[in-house]
Amino acid sequence: MLAAALLLTGAGGGAARSAEPITRIAEVRRLSREAAAQALPVHVRGVVTWRSPEGPIMVQDASAGIWIGVGRAKRNQLWEMDEAAIEALRVGQLVDIVGLSDPAGYAPVILPRTIRVLGEEPLPAPRPMMPSRFFSGTEDGLRVEVRGVVQGFQAAEGGWLLHLNANPGRTTVEFPAPALRNPADLVDAEVRVTGVAVSRFNTRGEITMPRLFANDASDLAIEVPAVAPFAAPLVPLDRILTFRPEPTGPHRVRVAGTVTFALANRFLYLQAGNSAVRVETRAADVFEPGDQVEAAGFGDMSRHVGTLAEAQVRKVGRGATPAAVAITPEEIIALNTTAMTTGQLAKPHDYDGHLVRFRATLLAVQSETDPRQPVRRLTLERGGMILGAILHAGETAALDALRPGSVLEITAIVQLEYTPVEGSRRSLVPSRLDVVLRRASDVLVVTAPSWWTPGRLVAAVAIVVVALGASLFWAWQLRRQVRRKTRELAAEMSARRDAAIEFQATLRERNRLAANLHDTLLQTLGGIGFQMEACEAEAAAPAEAGRPPVHLPVARRMLDHAVDELRGSVWALRSLPLHGLALPDALRSLVERAGAGHDVKIDVRTTGDLAHVPDFVAGNLLLVAQEALHNALKHGRPRTVTLDARLAERPEWIAMSVRDDGRGFTVGAQVGAPQGHFGLTGMRERIERLNGTLGIESAPGQGTTVHFEVPLRAYDEELA
Repeated sequence: MLAAALLLTGAGGGAARSAEPITRIAEVRRLSREAAAQALPVHVRGVVTWRSPEGPIMVQDASAGIWIGVGRAKRNQLWEMDEAAIEALRVGQLVDIVGLSDPAGYAPVILPRTIRVLGEEPLPAPRPMMPSRFFSGTEDGLRVEVRGVVQGFQAAEGGWLLHLNANPGRTTVEFPAPALRNPADLVDAEVRVTGVAVSRFNTRGEITMPRLFANDASDLAIEVPAVAPFAAPLVPLDRILTFRPEPTGPHRVRVAGTVTFALANRFLYLQAGNSAVRVETRAADVFEPGDQVEAAGFGDMSRHVGTLAEAQVRKVGRGATPAAVAITPEEIIALNTTAMTTGQLAKPHDYDGHLVRFRATLLAVQSETDPRQPVRRLTLERGGMILGAILHAGETAALDALRPGSVLEITAIVQLEYTPVEGSRRSLVPSRLDVVLRRASDVLVVTAPSWWTPGRLVAAVAIVVVALGASLFWAWQLRRQVRRKTRELAAEMSARRDAAIEFQATLRERNRLAANLHDTLLQTLGGIGFQMEACEAEAAAPAEAGRPPVHLPVARRMLDHAVDELRGSVWALRSLPLHGLALPDALRSLVERAGAGHDVKIDVRTTGDLAHVPDFVAGNLLLVAQEALHNALKHGRPRTVTLDARLAERPEWIAMSVRDDGRGFTVGAQVGAPQGHFGLTGMRERIERLNGTLGIESAPGQGTTVHFEVPLRAYDEELA
């Protein structure tokens, strides 16, 4: 099993580890990621403090708490119990767990092999939340108690998420669905929540936000009930998060103003006099520009500009839509930058969230992906400043018809983006300005670009010039191609004839060499046999004093002569007959002959259609393969040899290789023709004669690979 394998091997070298299991959860939590990854044996006892419907549980002993990864243990084939054992687990049970350590994504966990229920035991008392420990993730796995104000909620898979401002710091509490009947009633209530601390983290294993897992309704206590949303204190739009002598806490505030733009389920903009604010809401109510509304929500500075989040909104009347202020984007940036430089407020205001009107030149129109509605973004240029105008909903065809270069009059709502800077007094300066369009009619074309722009005129002239040049070039190229093809055809015909003549000459030379071998080598070997018999007779007869042996030196000279004759014959050979076999079958026949008498495994691998390789090419490839195979068996002392033939990556080429796992050698230091060894020289000459390439890869103790490629040219044997 994988568990046994992990217990026997460690990270980076498999050093033996202690068989004693870790028995305290705190010791598991103190493991480094590298140590936890070694799958150290663990045997702990603790109380189940939380259980997921999918199987994972949280367990805490007297030292710490930890995540028990049941699902991952099953995927890794560690889990040795049935599904009923998981279903039987309940919060408050004392369990005995045997398993392995694992680094997981954030903190070490235990992958269980077995979980035995020992009985019931009270849950550990929760620790009061310490912000420095809780928000750094140190209390991950422990039961903690957190106090705060509920600032929102949302549905989650199988339950609810409460967004809690723990003052300071925000966190999220996950409850199972039956635990909360109406989470909306909890918004703005001061609550005390008990649960198990867990951490959300990124792909680098860094904490992004702490969370709490609660078990049931008993884990939630309301200390100060929520007041009605619109009973919250009313503040001006520009006083949501400004200085106060006494803190008001993270409770709701209420604002009032006139709607300048609203997008259901997402946000709306309110304006009152010189003040404006963005209100983010989940309400599905539809509001129109000019509606007078009240909004109750929580102050938020995530945009570096005061915003009302998680708001409830109600209509209280109807009035006129505030008039758009004529001001340019560069003027807005300049007045805000000046205010931040001097440490004063922007005068008359910062214009974020305000309805403004200005002119700009259109650079481009882009579509953006948003599953909720079609979105269009205009890229504009004004006074050397680039800005974007986005339309979240409505008719977009009118914007798609706009042509770059048009001068537009834009009526839209300002969105400032701030960037932190260094300085003794300045902390943020506006670095970018975008605008939100309410509808397509907020974009008016002041001046449309002329169709005959300088660019189009240049393009038309360029097209004519290019077409004329292309025609002249095509005519010149056609003539050049005809001349080149003529030369190539003549060269190919000459090459075919030369190759065919060489093929027939090789066959004739083979026949001549066969006769020479019969007339010289066989006769010489016969003479050697006669001399050996004479040597035997001479050895059997009584030796005469002072008389040297006669027949043995003669036999040795005849043997040397036979070797010289045979080496000359080998040099004369130029092709190996296929005996009517296709190349794959000829290779197998070659291996069968060459491997006879050798205790070596020889594999032949062929890939692709090699049945129609021309005889001249196939014969030479067989000779090269035969020499490489002979060298491997004679000098390499291998256990296995692989002969591989396939179509090469280059079209109309064939590639072969002979690879062994023998002794190998240092390439360049091998013996060659000067020492009387012609095998490698002959192989290289054959491949070069076919316009191919041959390479040798080897090193002492690492085997040898001979690989060669040649083109599949057809050789016409009838032209000889």
